[in-house]
Amino acid sequence: MTDEIVISPVKDEKFNSHINDSEVWKKAYKREELDDRTRGMHPAWYEYTVRFDGLKPLQMTKMREI
Repeated sequence: MTDEIVISPVKDEKFNSHINDSEVWKKAYKREELDDRTRGMHPAWYEYTVRFDGLKPLQMTKMREI
């Protein structure tokens, strides 16, 4: 299992209850994928620390606004 950071403009406080179907995944980025143009497209961004088993997300362990 690995922990990965996922960044999204979507705030989903109930992420764990529907982790596979969350709206977060529709606009999810890795930190290195964000550039100035992308960052400027949304007023707020959220950083999710997600525990994965291979490609399967298991649990959000942390969320914070960045």
